[in-house]
Amino acid sequence: MQLPHTVHASGTHQHSTKINCNSKPRKEIILSGKIDTLLHLQKRSDELTKALTKYCESSIVEDLKIVTSIDGIDNNTATTFLAEIGRIDNYASHKNLIAFAGSDPTVYQSGKYEGASKISKRGNRHLRRVIWIMTVRVIHHNPMFKKYFFKKEVRGSHLRRRYLQQHISS
Repeated sequence: MQLPHTVHASGTHQHSTKINCNSKPRKEIILSGKIDTLLHLQKRSDELTKALTKYCESSIVEDLKIVTSIDGIDNNTATTFLAEIGRIDNYASHKNLIAFAGSDPTVYQSGKYEGASKISKRGNRHLRRVIWIMTVRVIHHNPMFKKYFFKKEVRGSHLRRRYLQQHISS
């Protein structure tokens, strides 16, 4: 380890043996502030979740009942999903909802070349995330979907495949 050094007016170098003992209190202050922020955000998240649940239970009761009737989907996930899609009447067809989520396929073509198709990801990334969570939970809790899932080839990145294997097969 190299010690910090100072140069005196005479041009000679001297190594400083002083160690900054004030760094520990600074780290504690920063950590304390980060903990306070995290607790505040958790409290705010809980408040928003309760308000969202109240809204869904009072205004879109039927939709909430339908979504929560699916094994594996709880109230929090259902309310987040319903909040992200808004009124279902706003979509002329299921294709519009799929496009809104950004789960619609894109086609890469140029002359005779036709590339692999992927999802567009142009839509609502929060909605795509909620749909992913709902999918994993339904596959985990519903034997019919679990069987179908394992029957089909699992596509996606290695991390996603490993995650699904660990969380669904148990």
